[in-house]
Amino acid sequence: MKIYKLTTVTDKVVTAFEKLIPLLAPDVVLPTKEDLEAIVGSGNTLLFIAEDANEIVGTLTLVVNKIPTGDKIWIEDVVVDTSVRGKGVGIKLMDFSMTYAKNKRMKSINLTSSPERVAANTLYQKLGFVKRETNVYRLMID
Repeated sequence: MKIYKLTTVTDKVVTAFEKLIPLLAPDVVLPTKEDLEAIVGSGNTLLFIAEDANEIVGTLTLVVNKIPTGDKIWIEDVVVDTSVRGKGVGIKLMDFSMTYAKNKRMKSINLTSSPERVAANTLYQKLGFVKRETNVYRLMID
């Protein structure tokens, strides 16, 4: 198993995202190669990839927000292929992202997870994430 920061978007990467993203969010528009290239080139959004036997089996997005009160890191879009769930891929992706944040001298990492994602919530708590008492709001824009 290899975990790495994506630096080049290939057709293999695009195909992997076409397979993985619907597992997380079936109704979203899939990212194009250009979308993924823009993310990789942004400098503030990092895509971490889990690869096993030369096949991409998972991904995690780490977003760095530069704001006046200090840099904040958010983990987003953690998804592991159903064929390898329960085999430690999610843990390895999370460990990689936590090490990255620590090496950047970040003080904390934030994430959200839907309550129905029981396995994911259990993993986050096992890794030391603490559920915060806060409200998350969303405004849908037409």
